[in-house]
Amino acid sequence: MIVKTLILCIDRDNDIGEKIGVEGPIIGEEKNIETARDLALADPEDTDVNAIFEAIKTARELKTEIATLTGDRNVGIVSDGKIAKQLDELIEKFKPDSVVLVTDGAEDEEIIPIIQSRVKINSVKTVIVRQSKELEKAYFKITNFLREVEKDPNLARLIFVIPGLILLLIAIGGALNILMHAMLLLLAIVGIYLIIKGLGYEEEFFSRLSEFLKSLSIERISIVAYSLAVITLIIGLGFSYDEYSKENPTGFINEITTVLTLNHADIILLAVVIAIIGRIIDEYAMERYLNIRRYLILLALILLIKLIAQSGAYYLLEGTIGNFILSIILSIILFIAVIKGTELIFIEEIKTRRKWIEDYAGKKVFSKDGREIGKVSKVLLDGSKLLGIKVGRKRIDKEDIISNNGAVLVQI
Repeated sequence: MIVKTLILCIDRDNDIGEKIGVEGPIIGEEKNIETARDLALADPEDTDVNAIFEAIKTARELKTEIATLTGDRNVGIVSDGKIAKQLDELIEKFKPDSVVLVTDGAEDEEIIPIIQSRVKINSVKTVIVRQSKELEKAYFKITNFLREVEKDPNLARLIFVIPGLILLLIAIGGALNILMHAMLLLLAIVGIYLIIKGLGYEEEFFSRLSEFLKSLSIERISIVAYSLAVITLIIGLGFSYDEYSKENPTGFINEITTVLTLNHADIILLAVVIAIIGRIIDEYAMERYLNIRRYLILLALILLIKLIAQSGAYYLLEGTIGNFILSIILSIILFIAVIKGTELIFIEEIKTRRKWIEDYAGKKVFSKDGREIGKVSKVLLDGSKLLGIKVGRKRIDKEDIISNNGAVLVQI
């Protein structure tokens, strides 16, 4: 059957399917009247009812065919993909020269570019009932903005987390009558965040923070290690402060040397070592061996810094620079040895990681329908395991990657 103009009604969020179990495309006046009636009985306030009746009225005036397309509750890529598929079926069946689009508001109108890419749109009718058109448009702009914010973790942190943190610290500061201290702490936190963001480590920082919070699960050994580390740290700080108070240093140099040569400073270092060992055990249990290498290098770095700092303190106290220089040289040699040694131990994982990066970095990415999405801007890895890729700010998980032959083919 061929029609010159087809009347299309769009239900992008699939209220019809959710409320009365009818899937699109709904073709013909009789089926659309039945659908509108059932939807009105299920939810008299649903604006899709009015849109369908308006589409029926328009079809009668133009003496042509009508069809209603339904999307998905997951508005966006999923819903638009379903609508596009149904539209292709209608075009194949009716071969229209043009369509008249009937919608119930601004959200459904976002589908217009997809329809225009397939068939000419003669007119768009928006049915607004019981509310101001401008008010509805403003509402959809706000909801669309919030939806986009939720999809982008970086933007979500900026829009939700920072204002939330400000309100929380102000509330705590006011309740404890330490508002000035709370404001200073707030400025410090915001300053640290801006530095991290400016250096480009925001995503990695929050990824590590998220992993740390997950490690607090009682099912992981690291929670035991963290508990021991906190207890050890408190004991170490208590003894160190007590000894520092007894020394009662009078000058700047004396303050530094006292802090660095305290006998109980090793207890504080022990707390850090316990926490790192806990993380290493966790990473081994989850077979993330490259992360073990990272923590081993971190552990070596902390111990070497302690050695250099202690040698520096003795140099300030005794004036013997020889031991200080020797400790620096030995520390550098030992640190290089740790890096090279762990590289040999985890050589297979390192090669696998490099291969993932070489296979995906900079390649063009296409959707299943042949549309170019962009280029791979970052390969997402957890040690030597592939998690997915990033195209601009968009994350595509490993499960959505179909193939990688010359170009990357994904399903989105």
